[in-house]
Order: sequence, then structure tokens, then C-alpha cells
Amino acid sequence: MGKTISIRHSYGEALVDCGVENNNIVVVVADVSSSVKTDFFEKRFPNRFFNVGIAEQCLVNVGVGLSL
Repeated sequence: MGKTISIRHSYGEALVDCGVENNNIVVVVADVSSSVKTDFFEKRFPNRFFNVGIAEQCLVNVGVGLSL
């Protein structure tokens, strides 16, 4: 039987894999990167990682701005 890992750990690893394949992927978080394992992406792609702090409304606005 294989090693069991958490869903959020798998998510963090999958996000990095997607970032490798597509340079247009960025991550925007509201100060929870260690909880949702987006810190894996931050370590690999620091220029494509944005932590807006505890300001979810700003996170949405940053996401809209980046998409435009």
C-alpha cells in the first residue's frame, strides 16, 4: 500500500505541477498559504505568488486585476 498524504498536501503539489506546465498560473492567498499548502508554489515560483494578508475582498480584486 502506498503512503497516505493529506488532500491539501496533494493540492499543493498539484498546483506546483500545474505551475511548471503553465507560466500564466499565479497564486493569490489571504494569509493561509501554510494551511492550504500553497507555500509549495511560493517556494518554487516566488514571482507568481501574492499574499494579500487577511483581506479576502482584496484577494478578489487582485485576482480580477491579474486576469485583465
